[in-house]
Amino acid sequence: MSECEYSGEQGALEGDIEYLPIQEWFMKNPVKHRNHFNHSFLIRIDGKIVTERLKSALEELNRQHDMLRAVYRDGKQSYRKECDIAAIRELDISTKTKEEITAELTRWQSSFDIEKGYLWQSGIIRGHEDGNDRIYIAMHHLVTDVASWPILLDDLKELYKGKKTGKKGSSYRQWVEAVTDYSKNASEEEKSYWEEIGSELENQKGDWSDRAEKDADVLRYTRIELPEDVMKTLLQGDGPLCGTGVTDALLNALSYALYEVSGKKKNWIIVENQGREAIDKRVDVSRTTGWFTTLYPFCLTVDTDLKETIAVNKKSLGKVLHNGIGYGALYGYDKLPKILFNYLNKLVFTGADGWEIRLAEASGESMSPDNRYGNVVDINGFDADGTIRMGVESSLKEEYHDRLCEAFKRSIEAIATYSEGKTI
Repeated sequence: MSECEYSGEQGALEGDIEYLPIQEWFMKNPVKHRNHFNHSFLIRIDGKIVTERLKSALEELNRQHDMLRAVYRDGKQSYRKECDIAAIRELDISTKTKEEITAELTRWQSSFDIEKGYLWQSGIIRGHEDGNDRIYIAMHHLVTDVASWPILLDDLKELYKGKKTGKKGSSYRQWVEAVTDYSKNASEEEKSYWEEIGSELENQKGDWSDRAEKDADVLRYTRIELPEDVMKTLLQGDGPLCGTGVTDALLNALSYALYEVSGKKKNWIIVENQGREAIDKRVDVSRTTGWFTTLYPFCLTVDTDLKETIAVNKKSLGKVLHNGIGYGALYGYDKLPKILFNYLNKLVFTGADGWEIRLAEASGESMSPDNRYGNVVDINGFDADGTIRMGVESSLKEEYHDRLCEAFKRSIEAIATYSEGKTI
């Protein structure tokens, strides 16, 4: 086999799989309700769903994507060669309130069991005003991530129409092995870089506790609404700071927002990425579902002006190899900052023939509200079908939460409309 030839494990897989660093982090973390740590979404189709056709399609999807058959017994992750899918549930929402719908769909995904199964649930939602049914999908985060949604959408659509999905790509197990090999063969330069970052992080002063609520269960959430012209400028990269990508623009905006709240020109954050990096030419996970997320610590800096700030942060980001996949592979995620930034680029949630993932429609509470894992601020965003969606969740006191969100939005708009001499 040449080094450029992809090899996938074909057939229904079975046997043990080592953990990726993000899974190991989850299993070690004292998450209160670890069985209710999910992703959930609705798929709109044109017309009515035929239950038996959907059941056949989901059974084939279960065979195609081996991580849907994963189980976590005695602290180990393994594939089950065969397992039944959970019974498809049905709900008619025509006479129900939004609160009743949310409560019911939350119940549907509140009884997962990572040690015994099931780890995912499907359903049919009928009674929408547009006359079109929805397919409900909820999956435990251990077996999926947001980047897996479009893969599931495409494959389920083809299977429902009676078509085949084609040859499988590399397995999640092969990816775990590739990441392990990467850590073993990391260059001394990369090891030294992360060691230095770890030392700097260890010596940082201040942990945001003085600005956070004493009760860590107090959470605030704000959706950042960006004007259409700002989104267009950022996504097309044709603004005054041409060449500054969306992620870079958002990170630099965040550097100013954190400075405004903390009073410090240097602030440490966690950068979250999809994790599907080109680290092994023999492995292709572009059509593989699972939890691939990677994290790494990064210091955002505010310099003398916006152009200098962008230059400094860009130089620092340039030192991060393969979007930081090596940090977790080498050192794990035991010691990280308390502010998380996650932006996913160019997710496609609209398929052919009217199939699309409906982000604005309630699918229940995917995460138990009691599940906390130590962050003071979580900033999550993505570009789905050409629209930037950003949200800020924090345990900051109200004054600081509001100030952070307002400064973040203002800084994003200032970067998109930058002109020489203008300050943020």
